[in-house]
Amino acid sequence: MDTSAAGPATEATPGDGTEWFGLDELLAAGQQSLTRLVGPTDTFFGQHWERTPVIVTDRPADAFADLMTLQDFDRILTEGPVAVQTLHAVNASRALPAEQLVHYRGNGGGPLADPGKVLDAFAAGATLVLHGLHRWWPPLRRICQELSSVLSHRVVADAYLTPPGQTGHLRHYDTHDLFTLQIAGSKHWRIEDPTVPLPLSSQHNTPERLGPSTVHFDGVLRAGTSMYLPRGHLHTVSSRTDTSLHITLGIEAVTWKDALTSAVRSYAEQQHLPWRRVLPAGFARPGATDRQALPEITEVPPYEEMVAWAQERFWRHEYRSSHAGRLLSMISATPGGTDTGAGRATPVRRAPGIVVRARLSGDHYVVSVDDKDIRLPAAVAEDVRVLLGGEPVRAQDLPSLSEKNADALLRRLLQEGILRIAHS
Repeated sequence: MDTSAAGPATEATPGDGTEWFGLDELLAAGQQSLTRLVGPTDTFFGQHWERTPVIVTDRPADAFADLMTLQDFDRILTEGPVAVQTLHAVNASRALPAEQLVHYRGNGGGPLADPGKVLDAFAAGATLVLHGLHRWWPPLRRICQELSSVLSHRVVADAYLTPPGQTGHLRHYDTHDLFTLQIAGSKHWRIEDPTVPLPLSSQHNTPERLGPSTVHFDGVLRAGTSMYLPRGHLHTVSSRTDTSLHITLGIEAVTWKDALTSAVRSYAEQQHLPWRRVLPAGFARPGATDRQALPEITEVPPYEEMVAWAQERFWRHEYRSSHAGRLLSMISATPGGTDTGAGRATPVRRAPGIVVRARLSGDHYVVSVDDKDIRLPAAVAEDVRVLLGGEPVRAQDLPSLSEKNADALLRRLLQEGILRIAHS
């Protein structure tokens, strides 16, 4: 079968035989998004990543209006039910009790915020924080998805609305790196060098960790400004004479500690006996120096296994593909489901924002999206590669399959969300 018109079958095939589809497009979009936030990415990774802040000021005030505006924040807060667990009202690092923001409880869905009470808290000086916007606000979900693909670390989004002349959080540091995007108004930032270098997620703010430090930046971020702030940098943030809205994109990174810990756990679970033995009897006695058991556990998981674990975790559990348009494609794939159901002449293409991993495994061609594995007969591997190549394809363009089998394959991949109807 001639598939030359469908473009390259795969974008990358690493040593383990995995084929990737959709990754190049996602990485290109992610590279653009990262450049938008920090400027040249070579400079960012070479000089600033995990080291020093980056502040980009040469943008118009509405530079991030496609991600969120004050009007968007208002609509979210006042027009739709907001679960209390996704919204906090904070003043001087203290969150108001959730009971003060609730008017009624949803039907089995947990307590909902009362817009009137929330706005009263804002009028009294509280900063309003919307959490988890990467899950349900499409523009932020998209940019978090794109940034995650480039960084290989999960990115999450929150929004902060602060009334004039207020400090939402007192001097503190975060245990994750973040990007901050000033959407409206302005905020004064005082940033100091870390007192705890690259703090772990367990190394929370305590008085002894918040000692004096050297000021790195003391100035104002105005609308249209973006900043990268590595974890550990102490900062104090306050609004000025206007209401401020800014977004934070937090990087929930996997450290070498995480990778090593999980690899050792995997080693032990795979019958690697030295890691399953107990410490020598009496090891807790003062002066105990018996190190005879130590040589048995000097074998640690190799670098490749640690990275493989982190890769598996990211693509199966951290990254989430877009399902936009999937429902309509599923309906179209159902015979008689609509008047525009998918027929043999209906073009389909790989779903946008989706990353597909595929590999041959015995008699099967296993197609994986996020944490879902779809086992197909190995005989259809070449046809699946054509369908996932990125260009519109019709069932009648798969001559190696019978009409019945080609239709069944398209319906299956449409139902699974891997393909979409290709609208002109």
